[in-house]
Amino acid sequence: MTTPEVFRYAGWSAYLSAAATIVGFVTLIVFFSVGGPFGTINDISSSILALSLLPLALALYLLLRPCAALLSLIALIIGICAMLAASILQILLVLRVVKSELTLVAVPATFGVVGVWLLLNSYLALASRTLPSGLAWVGMVAGVGYILVILGFLLGGQQHPLTAVGGLTAVIGYPIWAIWIGGLLLSGILIT
Repeated sequence: MTTPEVFRYAGWSAYLSAAATIVGFVTLIVFFSVGGPFGTINDISSSILALSLLPLALALYLLLRPCAALLSLIALIIGICAMLAASILQILLVLRVVKSELTLVAVPATFGVVGVWLLLNSYLALASRTLPSGLAWVGMVAGVGYILVILGFLLGGQQHPLTAVGGLTAVIGYPIWAIWIGGLLLSGILIT
């Protein structure tokens, strides 16, 4: 697969990840309000989100490797491991192989690591001027949001203020970042 093909696939995957984030947020709110199948829909959308990040991880690695070979490789490895773990845990939950108690902290933790991946890639993009600075800043804010969610969970569970602040930061920032980078990847202007 050539770099333009990876970028094109990653661009569409970025759009899918933005949609999965929004669907996941809405279904989570509805689930906590009325219950029903919305928890399962949220779990499925979280799995789709995690899987749709994989092409983005590869595209960002290809984009940032010339500027920061080792750090971009570390980000790629961290990201892929967290994305696969999040998706596998959510799929196992949907299939009722594991109970929600197991995933209650584990899934937010994996997405916290995804936040580290997003933060690191966005920092590298800003430092190397590989991507627009506004996009890099939005990525860093969204990455911090994901990290704050797991910090909130660890400090006080779902009710901790950091969980809510981080969740809102991620659910607003990430789709903006994903749509923006998706458009850039699909436009072809990032191919050197």
